[in-house]
Amino acid sequence: MRFLSEIIKKTVIDSQGKKIGKFKDFIASVSVTYPIVEAISVRTSDKKDINIPWEDVDSINKVIKLKIKLEDIKEYKFKNRDIKLTEEVLDKQVVDLEGKKIKRINDLQFATTQGYYRLIGADISFKGILRRLGLEKIPKGLGIKLQEDNISWKDVDVLESNVSRLKLKVPEYKLKKLHPADIAEIVDQLSINDSITILNSLDEEIAADALEEISPERQVTLFTEMETKRAADLLEEMSPDDAADLIGDLSAERGRELLDLMDPDEAKDVEHLLGYPEDTAGGIMTTEFAALSEELTAHQILNKFREIAEEVESIYYIYALSKSGDLSGVISLRELLLADPDEKLKNFMTKELITVDVMEEEHEVAKKIAKYNLIALPVVDSKNKLKGMVTIDDAIDIVLPTAWKKQVPRMFGR
Repeated sequence: MRFLSEIIKKTVIDSQGKKIGKFKDFIASVSVTYPIVEAISVRTSDKKDINIPWEDVDSINKVIKLKIKLEDIKEYKFKNRDIKLTEEVLDKQVVDLEGKKIKRINDLQFATTQGYYRLIGADISFKGILRRLGLEKIPKGLGIKLQEDNISWKDVDVLESNVSRLKLKVPEYKLKKLHPADIAEIVDQLSINDSITILNSLDEEIAADALEEISPERQVTLFTEMETKRAADLLEEMSPDDAADLIGDLSAERGRELLDLMDPDEAKDVEHLLGYPEDTAGGIMTTEFAALSEELTAHQILNKFREIAEEVESIYYIYALSKSGDLSGVISLRELLLADPDEKLKNFMTKELITVDVMEEEHEVAKKIAKYNLIALPVVDSKNKLKGMVTIDDAIDIVLPTAWKKQVPRMFGR
């Protein structure tokens, strides 16, 4: 096994022992699983770079010796799927989906097969950094054993958009299994182009869930650069309150462009929320809630439950509406399941409601949710019409600093 760091800057001589220059790079073809080195790049004494075909390389030991004389060298012609390993791979980042982290390639590992060098792995360990600095023996002298950490090259994929951008090649189902917060953490560490590439590889629902976990500033940048139709589709999948917050942070022109491409009903919900001040109950509420007539029986409500669940992502409570459309009561799912199937909702619902006005200041809303230990709080207007609900995670977003927000789902075991 050989490492790239052991070869960089080695002296290159021709068949007559004449010094040509210093090794600069390997040129390898990525058209096969384990790329084959096709040429070496050499920086000559007069500061010029020449690419020498691998067939002309005799050996790589203390020096790199060629099979031919300097004047007989026919320079290698760069091909479409060739990459320069030092320039385009070393120090670049890969996405470690198992560890849910971004890793830097600190060194490259080669195997010699049938006279050729093949790239077989990427070293992402601290040991790789020390090797490049020539300090690899120091930890051993101090009795410290450094761990190996290599990624097989078959698990590394060159993104089509730019060969210098790398990601781990992992089946899509593994990416889908990650928690949206973990996907968001990975996306936050990548460049904008690579972040969009990752999000585009996911289905709309998973991508939207991940986007809801990303900081507002990052969301704005992503939705500014993302293809317009894709951005509009993802907005439709986001909860209305999160979509409204994002639209409100975008430029007026970009926001209007995306709203015009959204489903009319989804766009209407978002525009409705944009009409409320950002720091009020109306500004933070969601319009996705379950509300049914108080005249329905428990059995009828259960029959409607599947239909409701398809429209509302999270059902905490079912709100009861009077014949005139006023908010009249609330039940939990537990209460619904325990109720007599023939009993009307108005007979077993809780009528002593805790509500919040649509214009109430957001911190007061959060206090009320905490005081009464609620999972969600209904938002009403001055005529007691149900306009939306504020959920506990919305309240947490108000009172917790950004650094803590990402930990909340884990704290609640979600």
